[in-house]
This record gives sequence, C-alpha cells and structure tokens, in this order.
Amino acid sequence: RSSDLFELLEAHGAALVESRLASNPSTPAGVSDRIIDLSIQIMLEELGPNLWETKLDRCVDYGHTFSKLLEMVPGADIMHGEAVNVDGFFCVILAYVRGYITKDIVDRVFAVMQSLSLPTNSADLTSELAWQSCKDAIEHRHGEQRIPLITDIGESICVSDITPEELDRALEEMKKYDHKM
Repeated sequence: RSSDLFELLEAHGAALVESRLASNPSTPAGVSDRIIDLSIQIMLEELGPNLWETKLDRCVDYGHTFSKLLEMVPGADIMHGEAVNVDGFFCVILAYVRGYITKDIVDRVFAVMQSLSLPTNSADLTSELAWQSCKDAIEHRHGEQRIPLITDIGESICVSDITPEELDRALEEMKKYDHKM
C-alpha cells in the first residue's frame, strides 16, 4: 500500500532490526519513527472509514489468508507474525504466477523479507493447506476469497478466483528461492 514504507524498509530495515528500531549510526535520524508512523497511517486510512466492515476487499488482509491455518497445524513452531510473512511471500509468488508483477519485484520483496530475518516459507504450506485456506476465506469473507495480491510495490488488488492449479504452480515457484529460515 506504500512504496515509501517499502523503500524505507529496503534501505534501513536490517539495521533497524539489529538495533531494535533504536537510533544507530547506519540509519538516519527519524527513520524508525517514520516507518511506525506510515504503518499506523496506512492502517487508519484503510480501516477507519470501514468500521462496520462493509468493504471486504482490503489490502490490510494481506498475509492473513494462508497464515491462519499455518498457525493451527498441530506441532507447528511458527509465531503469528512469521506465518503472516510466509503468507505474504506466497501471495507475492501468486501475483507473479498470475503475471501481475515481474520477477524483479518478487526478488526485491524476497530480499527485504530476508534482510529483516523473516521466514518466507514453511514445510506446512502444502497444496492441501493452501486450498483449504482459500475455502476458509470464502466462508469468512462473505462468499469470496478476497485475497490481496500486489500489482506493484505499494499497489494491490483483491482476487476471488484463485484455483488449486495456481496454488500448486506457486508452491513450485516457491522452491526456487533459498529460504533461510
């Protein structure tokens, strides 16, 4: 939803993670505050006018389609934020498989996620779990999948027609990346 936020994380995210968002010599003053402010602003802009959730095509649902079931796998050792990031990268791959974004954008997003020490894959993200997540989304999003996919850095659309075959192609594409966590 914000190319500015992405670019700040791309340029300074690793140093800010290492310093736990504190001031540090390799990050200009005010960057961590700007990242937090932008994050809050985006959430308020998205959710504020929609208090009664009449609009369900929301970019803030990014990362919350497949993560729910990932977290619920018996014995899974994954925290909520980690599952959301795995979901987010999977959705980036889905966007690529659909032709919405280029490989360069996928690689940029992957590099930022890796620089922030966030997991980008899980052994529990299977074809069955992914399809069940889509069916679960339909139940909880008023009869449609409404899965946010990026179309560029800072831009997204919601789609409701993802097929099991697309999920399988995306899972195959995920294997091409060196997931370090």
